[in-house]
Amino acid sequence: MHMVSYLKDQSSYQNLDDSTLVFSEEGYHHIYSNPYHWSNLVQLNTFRENNCLMVGLSMTDPNLRRLLDISSKKLEKTKHFAFMKRLTANDFCFDGIKAKKNQVIGNINSAEKFLEQHHTLNEELMKELGVTIVWFESYDDIPDIIKRIVVN
Repeated sequence: MHMVSYLKDQSSYQNLDDSTLVFSEEGYHHIYSNPYHWSNLVQLNTFRENNCLMVGLSMTDPNLRRLLDISSKKLEKTKHFAFMKRLTANDFCFDGIKAKKNQVIGNINSAEKFLEQHHTLNEELMKELGVTIVWFESYDDIPDIIKRIVVN
């Protein structure tokens, strides 16, 4: 649903009284704190019954992580996948636009080791939530990765 058209003309949308739109942090916390809210139950059921591919999420949302944690109980292996951008030393050690990059971290070798540990830790944390990370370095890589997943 396009939010601008919704806000202008609510009469063309059916069952809006039954839906929950969240526009504030307070509204988010209300849903988060109510484990039996329909949106939490739908997500939980989806995570339990399906394999999910998450694209464009930071995976830091506490409610999402809580629901994944609940749904991953008694799983022997991961069943969900999340696309996440791998940080490179270039991204991490330099600041600014390509024409005027400033080095903000001096020891690139140490930064690369840190990033390797960072990625490994993220993989382990996500694995505990039943999620396998699919790393990519460029957003342009995502369509090709999805095509390979669909073919296999």
